[in-house]
Amino acid sequence: MSYFQHLFSKKRNILIIYSVIVLIVSYFTYFKNYDYPPSVFWDENYHIASAQKYLTGVMFMETHPPLGKLFIALGEYIIHPNDNISQNELLKFTQTDYIKDFPAGYSFAGVRLFSALFAWLSAIVFFYILYFVSKNPHTSLLFSSLYIFENALITHSRAAMLEGSHLFFILLAVLYFAYLAQKLSKKTLFNYFVLGILVGLAISIKATGAITAFLFPFLFFTDYKYQGSTLILKRTLDIAKKFISKGLFFTIGSVAIFSLVWYIHFSLGKVATDDKYYKASDKYKNIMSQGITSDPKYFPAMMKDNLAFMANYNKGVPKLDVCKPDENGSYPLAWLVGDKSINYRWEKSGDGVRYMYLQANPITWFLGLSGIILSLILTIGRIVFKTPVKNKNLFYLITAFATLYIIYMAIMLRIERVMYLYHYFIPLIFSFVLAYLAFNYIFEDKIANKSKKLYLGLIILVVIIAGTYKFFSPLSYYQPLTTEQFEKRIWFDFWKLKPIE
Repeated sequence: MSYFQHLFSKKRNILIIYSVIVLIVSYFTYFKNYDYPPSVFWDENYHIASAQKYLTGVMFMETHPPLGKLFIALGEYIIHPNDNISQNELLKFTQTDYIKDFPAGYSFAGVRLFSALFAWLSAIVFFYILYFVSKNPHTSLLFSSLYIFENALITHSRAAMLEGSHLFFILLAVLYFAYLAQKLSKKTLFNYFVLGILVGLAISIKATGAITAFLFPFLFFTDYKYQGSTLILKRTLDIAKKFISKGLFFTIGSVAIFSLVWYIHFSLGKVATDDKYYKASDKYKNIMSQGITSDPKYFPAMMKDNLAFMANYNKGVPKLDVCKPDENGSYPLAWLVGDKSINYRWEKSGDGVRYMYLQANPITWFLGLSGIILSLILTIGRIVFKTPVKNKNLFYLITAFATLYIIYMAIMLRIERVMYLYHYFIPLIFSFVLAYLAFNYIFEDKIANKSKKLYLGLIILVVIIAGTYKFFSPLSYYQPLTTEQFEKRIWFDFWKLKPIE
């Protein structure tokens, strides 16, 4: 087949058309009017303050790896929608860690730009993850609705917070893994270096991105997954050498990008305001006073101080207390069913009350839960009851993503600090992938035979997902609801949805 024949092949044309559809639909769910409401909510108070410090060269210590807040600052720098606001007003942002009062007319278009943009682009990344694990563009498009119409993801990602950019780079790492996992050829050192960079970018936004580091061993063993145990044992030494060498390149990529992000963070912090050194050591203070924060040889000293600050900060985070009347946190195992919703912001208006609620689309979350359950049944059935494997490749991917899900949740269960529903976003994405993998595994024959009933059922399911999204969308887009309308959306008591009277 010639290049042009390949370029314009039927499958490629279908992929292009479906990609456009995903981008168009997700634009309206994730990106359109992303700067609304023109009011701050949840942790935007903290993140915007940090972003403004970057823009004015004010030093501060970070509680999270800094890449997410750098993107928030970059959006403001590129668009600069607040030129009409007095610089003295904006400078007040640099003198606090929590902005209480925003000046009249302040625009959120800049600070929310990259979070919303990355969340929008994540839709197409998610679509291609599904495509690479199945090679079926039709089912990939239909299952992309799990991400496109997920209300909680939409609410949180359209804000100046970290999850929009964080999930984007996690999905990029997963996409690269899914792409390489399907290749029959051996994975090169360069492949592992690139995967390391993507993992490093995910970790550079939030530490929870470290879960993607487990993609490395799963990718490595794709080269050996179909070989018998006897053959592998005979080549143990050779495999160990390759594991170490590829692990080294993976680590170099991760550490290099992680260090670069921190280097940029330190370089931008040239001065401290009002003696706010955030417990910096005398050495760090001296580095700042000399204006040499961009000198690489002082990087270890500055990094040491910030890591100490992060450790001390985490010790002071309160624990979950469900007895508190205003507690928004919830138990990790309760996240599987969308517990507990959070009222980020509310405002009474003439036609009801406007809510900004972190509220799950119950259909997508329960489908994700079904994916977890089915994957565990398939895996346990194989291990315990020695059930035959229908499709080795699909089963391997099910095992990989189920393991990632379990590891993440196991870590969350050991953390004592208060956590919230959005801490479930990473395993939620894994659960969506598992639902798709389990579907392909169970209905492999019907998919291959292009069962009309099967595809009709999927189309009906997508309509239900989209309809449920639409029903709960006033809570995602700050649209007014009467008390009666709000109460119709209280499907389960454990959601803790409460109307404002």
